[in-house]
Amino acid sequence: MEEEDYYYYDENYGDEEEETWEAALENAYATAKSMMDTMPEQCAAGLRGVERDDPVGGKWTFKAFKMLVRVCRRMGSYEEMLSYYNKVSTFSQNCVSKAQLQKAMTKLIDEAQRVPVEYLRRMLETTIEVTSRDMSSFGKLWFNAKLKHATLLLESNALDAALEEMGVVLEWCKEEDQFALKRSSQLFLSYALLLGIYSKKNDYSSMRETFFLATSIVNTISPSRVMGGVMECGGKMYIHFRDWQSAFRAFSDAFLHYNESGDPRKIGCLKYLVLTRMLGGSTIDPFARQETKVYEETPEIVPVAALMRSFAANDIRGFLEVMTFHREAFEADAVLQSCLDLVLEQLRLQALVAYLAPYQRLYIKRLEEVLCVNTEEVERLCVRAVMEGKLHAALDDEEHVIIMQKEQLAGPQEERLQALTRWSNALTQLNEETRWEVERIT
Repeated sequence: MEEEDYYYYDENYGDEEEETWEAALENAYATAKSMMDTMPEQCAAGLRGVERDDPVGGKWTFKAFKMLVRVCRRMGSYEEMLSYYNKVSTFSQNCVSKAQLQKAMTKLIDEAQRVPVEYLRRMLETTIEVTSRDMSSFGKLWFNAKLKHATLLLESNALDAALEEMGVVLEWCKEEDQFALKRSSQLFLSYALLLGIYSKKNDYSSMRETFFLATSIVNTISPSRVMGGVMECGGKMYIHFRDWQSAFRAFSDAFLHYNESGDPRKIGCLKYLVLTRMLGGSTIDPFARQETKVYEETPEIVPVAALMRSFAANDIRGFLEVMTFHREAFEADAVLQSCLDLVLEQLRLQALVAYLAPYQRLYIKRLEEVLCVNTEEVERLCVRAVMEGKLHAALDDEEHVIIMQKEQLAGPQEERLQALTRWSNALTQLNEETRWEVERIT
């Protein structure tokens, strides 16, 4: 045999030897993996054997590390889980690309969402530390880990720490044009989380600024659940600033997004939809659409639906009875509780105007019975109605009578302004009703 033939023989022999131990590792890995559901301890032992027997510490070691993270999580061995996750995150071999490493880490983090919070937090911190060393390759994973870490801080009410975390994230999002497609999705998700933080802090000025920034991003398709959260926070912000019509629209959008994603928060938004409908003086029936009609008899909705019916009928006694009967339900909801007095005030004003319409004069004592308040409160409501232009009347303090007056003739300029105001209000109402009807049909 010539010398050249020996070389070919040696090379072929080496390839066969490598294939032999590769096949042995593959079989050992497959055998161990098959025992994960039934015999997790034997599975873990087999995977450790794969790591031990891999002469190059290559792809089979990497696969074993990943599977050990999973099996340790299932066994509740969370410290070991973190140890093997550290080995996965710092794995550096040519046989595993950066894209494969990022995919593996992402999947392991997603699978670990139900482990005790402390271990999930440490897992995320490891991810953030490792990925921050190579942002060009792992920027997306770094962002997701940062966002999840900030969410944990929010859920634990560490609000200042969550804000600090999000400050770094926003800087990264804005390194390029914030409306560029590459970063717009991440920026929207960041604003959505910021809104949750500001909502817990009751920082309504920051909520307003962040809400407008979030809703100005147009070149992104956001998950329905996240969009619902943004619109719900926007609705609560509008309630604080007493912009009832904007709040009504925001809660309407929030309900639709939550309903689309099957999020149970839709019930809360439907309650606030009914609430802002009353406060804004809208004539739209929130339960006219099929999407909302099915929830009208839901236990959480029944109290506000009963309030709305009393409100529409100017039935103050009925309204007060509903408030008393469902007191615990209203007290359990901070948003409803903060607005019920405003709704009652609005109801008394509209009932006052409606009741006085056919009269030229009426004793205050009679209005006490209608409005269910004392004399001083009736007079205050009358003054407010007059000041807001809802009543043209005067109070006779000596006779304790309210005297209706004919509306004074306005000059040409005032008439034009009044006509424009009525026209504008009618258009706004028509727009709301049309929008609601279109959404109901589609």
